[in-house]
Amino acid sequence: MRLVAATVWSSRRKWLGNIIPALFWLPPAVVGILLILIKGQLIGPGLWCLVTSTVLGWLAVNQFGFFENAKMRRHLERILETEQRDVKGEKVFAGFATPKYSSMLDAHEDVGFLRILPDRLAFVSETRSVEILKSDVVEVRFRPNVHSILGLGRWISVEGKVGDTSIRLLIEPRERTTLFGNRLYGKQLIAKLREWKSPSK
Repeated sequence: MRLVAATVWSSRRKWLGNIIPALFWLPPAVVGILLILIKGQLIGPGLWCLVTSTVLGWLAVNQFGFFENAKMRRHLERILETEQRDVKGEKVFAGFATPKYSSMLDAHEDVGFLRILPDRLAFVSETRSVEILKSDVVEVRFRPNVHSILGLGRWISVEGKVGDTSIRLLIEPRERTTLFGNRLYGKQLIAKLREWKSPSK
């Protein structure tokens, strides 16, 4: 594990993933509120501005919420290759969080690659490596995250037990350009993980 500050999943990228969508939502929302207050009418141009701001905000979150996603992937691949960390073969670029993680800035605690190996899952990022053995996995299911509020995403939760301790690996794919595209891709990924977990495999 690297003992330096992350350069891939940076504060700048977290902030811009929120600020850019806000720039699409805020101006028409402010105009709408001002029109309602000035005219004293809830139904009318002010309401239409608020509706427009909501639609623009949703589209902007979908398009820009995963800011510089492809660039992060390429950057991380170079770092891991330089450090000779094994990420060869099939891998899924994904956001990651531990169950205790909570942030108003972004749902993802980290970004990295999920590797589906015959006997285990491995998540590898710039700053961490996490593994969960197939024999310890009990269930693979969807769980909501902050993106679920807008219908744009959700966690894939790999849950299990090591002795008496419950474990959970929370993953959200970042393989596609948009949040909604990744939500759709999540159906393929969870099907693959459930097939991997099945006793016949």
